[in-house]
Parts: sequence; C-alpha cells; structure tokens
Amino acid sequence: MFANRESKKGLGKKRGTRWPLFLWSLTVSVIILALFALPGVTWSLVVHRILWPLVRLLFIMSVSLGLSAVVEGMGWSRFVASLARPIMRLGNLSDWSGTAFTTAFLSGVAANTLLWNAYQDGKISRREMMLASLMNLGLPSYVLHLPVTFAIIVPLVGSAGLIYMTLTFLAAVFRTLVVLVAGRLFLARAQESLAQGDMLQVGSVPDDRDKGQRISHLLGLYLSDRLVRIAMYTVPIYMLVVLLQEWGFFTWLQGAATSLIRLRAFPVEGISVVVFSIVAEFTAGAAAAGAMLREGVLTVKETVLALIMGNIIATPVRALRHQLPKYLGIYRPKTGIQLLLAGQALRIISVLLVGSIYYFLV
Repeated sequence: MFANRESKKGLGKKRGTRWPLFLWSLTVSVIILALFALPGVTWSLVVHRILWPLVRLLFIMSVSLGLSAVVEGMGWSRFVASLARPIMRLGNLSDWSGTAFTTAFLSGVAANTLLWNAYQDGKISRREMMLASLMNLGLPSYVLHLPVTFAIIVPLVGSAGLIYMTLTFLAAVFRTLVVLVAGRLFLARAQESLAQGDMLQVGSVPDDRDKGQRISHLLGLYLSDRLVRIAMYTVPIYMLVVLLQEWGFFTWLQGAATSLIRLRAFPVEGISVVVFSIVAEFTAGAAAAGAMLREGVLTVKETVLALIMGNIIATPVRALRHQLPKYLGIYRPKTGIQLLLAGQALRIISVLLVGSIYYFLV
C-alpha cells in the first residue's frame, strides 16, 4: 500500500530532520518546567495537570493511529470508502477522501493520518487533502463528540440544550456542504476516477500473513514516526497553555473580551458567567447556563445564544489547547497551521450563521 513506499522514500528524511525538532521541544519544555518553579505554582500541578493528561492524550492518539494502521493493513479501505462514496461524488472527492471521511467518525487523528499518507504518495492532490481535512470537521467531528456533549448539556440546560445541539448540528451540515460545493468547483472529476481505480487495485490483500505484516509495519511506522512527532509538539504546547492558565492569562483575556462585548440579546451577567466559563471548561459553562436559566436570569433564547457565543469564543482557545499539536505532528507545520486556521474559521462562520438565523427568527 502507499504507506510502504512512504516508509522507503520519506521516513528516512523525516528521521534525519527529527533531531532539530527534538532539541526544540526539549528546550522549550525545560524552560517551561523552570517557570513552574516560580512562586505560586506547585509541583503537584505538574503531575495532576500536565503529566497524567499528557499520558492519557498520547494513549488516545496511539489508539487512533493504530486504528488507521488496521484500516490500511487489513485492506478495508475500499469497503470503508464505499460507505461515503455517494457523498464524495457530490464534491468530486476520491475514495481516499471517502476512507478518511468515514474513519473520522471514529478518530480525527486516524483520518488526518490517512489523508497525509495519501497526499505524500501522490494519490490525492494538496487541494483535495485540504478540502477533505476541512470536511472531516463537519458531520464526522460533530458525531464523534455527540455522545459526550449530549450527556453534558441536555441534563444541565434542558430544552435550551436541545436547541443548541440542533443548531450546532445544522452548523456541521453547513460546513460539510460548503466543502462539497468547493470540491465541485475546484476538483476535477477525472481525479476521482483515477484515484478510485488505483484504490481498486490496492484495496484487497490476498494473504492473511501479508495483512499481519502490513499492520505490524504500519504500526511501527506510525508509533515511531507520527506519534513521536505529535508528542514533540504536544508536550511543550500543552505545558505552555497550563502555565498561562495558572498565571491568569485566560482570566485576563476573558475580562478583556467581556468589556468589548455589548449585546442586547441577553443580560451582561449571561455573557460574563456563561460565555467565559465555557472558554475555561465546557461542563462548567453548561452548568452555569442551566443555573441561570432556572433562576430566571436568562430566558431559553438568551441561554441558547450565550452557549453559541461561548462556542465561538472558545474556538481559538480549544484549538490552541487540543488541536494545534495534532495538526503540527501529523502534517508539516506550515500545512498544519493552514488547515487549523481554515478549519476554525469555517467553524466560527458556520456557528455564527446559524446563531444569527436563530436570533432573528425566534
């Protein structure tokens, strides 16, 4: 499969350029650890707020990369792609994008890894890789986080939570449709046929022993290369975010943003408490919204709008905390930053659009 050629022509180069990245990551991490020794920051925070969360995060990433290795190694790509093929055809996207789209319902890391592999091996163009990555931020991302989000927001906020979930679902549908239209306009149909034909040739594996060898090879490749690269970005960035939070940077940012917001849609109390508690933690924001709704400080409409505003304001903070290391580790830094900025811009626009429609119609 394409990962085999990647290991021959690209892995050596990556390993050869890993030392500068390793030294950068180690230097930044050591500096941040030294800053944690300043007054007001305890070393127990390093264990409970940094060490264990990082171990859990890297474990989840390892499982996600293992999933992509199994999908590729078992030769399931053709079957997985067939599930999304009708949708992909609407946007002139190939089966490789379809495989990543379907995989994204289970793991965003695995989906992005599949796309990057396909692009490196020349199966898809850079333009298709970018569009397919953005498309995975639509319905797949929404469904992937749906169980946790639903379990938190509906019990805490009730009917307002259901309305909020519906609006964010419509925003996810909008993002998906935007990418499909862009693919229809900017991707050639001939590319789809060629990519599908190529996948039909490599999508089946004749021998179970070959499957095992390919899975072992891909697991070794992903864990020794992709996971290490992701970790080199994740560790210093995550530590920096925790340090900034301990120093009160996000609290200051919330206060500064509060003074800039002047909306008549709901009381200022709703903005300051609900919106910015969501920036800090989604569960805390939902709990605050539910309490204010029950106390009559906010109406149902005001609560929904506060949650939407919180979603919008929280987007860059969540991207910095959770997504930036993954994108930098899977893609090249320049490509990863471009994808992250484009994806977050599309997310903000979609949520702002459905929120504005709700505000004017209700």
